[in-house]
Amino acid sequence: MTRTKRLFAGGLAALLGGCSAAPAEPADPPASGAPPAVGFTADVRVEGQSVHITYQLTNQSPDELLVLNRVPAGGKTDPNAVYIVGRSGTHVVEIGKRAFAMPDTDKVSWAQAFRVGVTKVPPGQSVGEQLTVPLPLKRNHPYGDDYGDGAISLPDPVEQIVFCLGVVRASEAKGLAADETVPHLSSTTSVQHLFCSNPIDL
Repeated sequence: MTRTKRLFAGGLAALLGGCSAAPAEPADPPASGAPPAVGFTADVRVEGQSVHITYQLTNQSPDELLVLNRVPAGGKTDPNAVYIVGRSGTHVVEIGKRAFAMPDTDKVSWAQAFRVGVTKVPPGQSVGEQLTVPLPLKRNHPYGDDYGDGAISLPDPVEQIVFCLGVVRASEAKGLAADETVPHLSSTTSVQHLFCSNPIDL
């Protein structure tokens, strides 16, 4: 292929890609400040048609921590319930128990913020779970899949998966926590610290 043809082909691909670009995951603002001292381990394994996750978090800080590990499912809390989202620009999917910011859009509005349940972990105490997530993975975000620009899908193909757990200092959740839940808002993600496993191949 000549250089002229390569440029034309590249330009055409970029043009077609621009017209058909899939809606992206909403921004995931990082936390501010230093994370609390914790001991965190997570084992993620793919066996058959399931992902098996075992994690434990030990509070090694002097502060009470809120672990955001009670994901609602059908009006109740299911230990196996998780959020599943893609990491923009990659073929990595994050399986998580954590908070998200409300998507920044003027095309969709919500009457109120959705919430995720927490487990209180005093200094020196631990929390852990074993959970199973069925394959194939399906996107699960607290605010759904469509924010006015079309449905958001997971990366295709999914090459790697990672498990992440959200943690907030109880002292920084004042005004947010109610009935042992916190809202999916940027005010929560600004004080949430994520502890993640190493990515594994799917």
